[in-house]
Amino acid sequence: MRAIAFVFMLAIAPWAWSETRAEPVSVSTIAFADTQSGACNLAFERAEDDARSKLGTSDEVRLELVSRTDERLGTTDDGRFECQVETLWLERQSITTEPPAPQSPVNDPLRLGGLESIEGRYQADCRASRRGEACREQIEAEAADALLNRLLQREGLSRADLALEADGFEGSQTFDYDQSDLTLTMNGSFYFIRVAPAAEAASPSTDAPKPVGTQGELTRAKPAEPGPMDNLDVTLFYVWDGNDSASQDDLALSARRWGVGLWVDNRIGVSAFWGDERAGIADSRGKVYNTGDRYDIRGVGIGYRLFDNRSVTVENMLHYVDAQPYSVANLDPDCAGCTPRAYEADDYFQASINLKTNNEGLNLGWMLTWKLRDDVTEFDSLSGGWYVELQF
Repeated sequence: MRAIAFVFMLAIAPWAWSETRAEPVSVSTIAFADTQSGACNLAFERAEDDARSKLGTSDEVRLELVSRTDERLGTTDDGRFECQVETLWLERQSITTEPPAPQSPVNDPLRLGGLESIEGRYQADCRASRRGEACREQIEAEAADALLNRLLQREGLSRADLALEADGFEGSQTFDYDQSDLTLTMNGSFYFIRVAPAAEAASPSTDAPKPVGTQGELTRAKPAEPGPMDNLDVTLFYVWDGNDSASQDDLALSARRWGVGLWVDNRIGVSAFWGDERAGIADSRGKVYNTGDRYDIRGVGIGYRLFDNRSVTVENMLHYVDAQPYSVANLDPDCAGCTPRAYEADDYFQASINLKTNNEGLNLGWMLTWKLRDDVTEFDSLSGGWYVELQF
């Protein structure tokens, strides 16, 4: 924890002193309270009482504070703040019997250098950065203004007399990113040092601020309502799903598909398509030779857009494909190294990854498709092809 030391320099008294103790008396106390400043103040009061008990001060004896160190020890399990105060005291005895003349306070009447704090929850919006410095500066300025208003009203001062300088924060911070924007929420205790106002800010005509509460909150601007395109996209598309190469003698399927899609919030979508498909076999060089026969296919599926932007995205889709009944006893595309075989169309699931542009109007992409059939041996499931789309 951070330690904050306050060293109090005593003013020279206008009368003589004698019989000063050779060594100062050290007193250390710990106190608990609902606030950090309350715990430190209570610990100091106890230290002063202990010092008076040890030194046995009387009317002829003056107790002088030499130094004081406050150490914040955090919070206990029940949420109370803990503070330890280390103090040094001197006992001095007057040689006169006349009562001392009234003295000015040991510290500045404005208590410049003193620590003040305010508790609250504040929120600010700014451009995104790793530490949110801009948001933090906004919040600290708002908290300082709320605390300063309270102090000025309580002590009858004006802004020409007193200012505050940030001295740290204890509590929780939440960072909420929205692309290049950041919303920072700080909930806890804000600490400030009492300082003299800057010269240009000091003015005798400065009016005292109106009273406000000790907790403030920056109002987060409401984001603009999204346009229709961000809520709902309708797409018409065509894809040539060709399988032009495969391992030697593997069966390969190629398709042509037309379809329509519906996307919500540029993320979740459904689509349906119709088209035709045909089978082929790869020759000894891996080139696929297709047969002339085609059969109809239809499909329905769901998808997810990986990137929530309007430039380029990746669409992941899973479709169930309904294939028209089709079978051939001898599938023979008449190619070197191709083994004729029986083939029968069957329903299957297909998964696809589509890298495409994502604007209103015409879009282009490249789609990879995996036809998940486990009833076909020596089968090349992966195919790919161009994707053309009209998006509204």
